[in-house]
Amino acid sequence: MELLMTPAEVVEAAFGGGDVIDAAIVTESAVLAAQRRYLRPVFGVSFYGALEQGRYGAFLAEYVRPALALFVKYLVLPDAAVRLGRLGIVRFGGEYFEPTDGAALKLLRERIRAEAETSLTAAVERLEAAPAEFPEYDPRENIKRRLSVAGGVVL
Repeated sequence: MELLMTPAEVVEAAFGGGDVIDAAIVTESAVLAAQRRYLRPVFGVSFYGALEQGRYGAFLAEYVRPALALFVKYLVLPDAAVRLGRLGIVRFGGEYFEPTDGAALKLLRERIRAEAETSLTAAVERLEAAPAEFPEYDPRENIKRRLSVAGGVVL
């Protein structure tokens, strides 16, 4: 599976240039996990393969990468809140920062996930508005057409 974004691109897009994020948190495996978990089931095998091959560069830049960056951010935020090391699982308690509690982290992740889903929905709407431009996209392969989730429950 090919990366649709590098970890450095994800850091820039999702965390911005001003935010300090440990580069070790945003890994290639995190980007691949987000691609596999959130993009491929929606775009389908054929269209996703076309994206991996570098086709549809403008669509990738405008629609896919913003959603992917948010999904990666959603996945790695717990790693930014805690560290696993020789001392076990610890959280940062530096001189100028106070670690967030679990409830605040959960709310932040929910907001980021909602933004990512909204961005992904815009991508799908663009695909479905111009089927002749994107012949590899088959709406029947879009998992969101076969199931829905409400309040964390799969319906």
